[in-house]
Amino acid sequence: MKSHARRFYRGRGAGKVIAGIIIALIVLAMIVYAALFFGLRKYAVYTPEGVRLEVPWLQETPEEAETP
Repeated sequence: MKSHARRFYRGRGAGKVIAGIIIALIVLAMIVYAALFFGLRKYAVYTPEGVRLEVPWLQETPEEAETP
């Protein structure tokens, strides 16, 4: 009986560590999402078809479009 109780309590610490890691990853994802949202907000273009991003460093130049 005594050894069973030890195994039960030993495993509870791992669950707390895993829960902490998951919470930290969720918080980190929210921070990255907010940073991208506010950072790319000035590149948003509103058209009748919807919203699109016109990011300068992702635009094709005419030279790139003509290559076969």
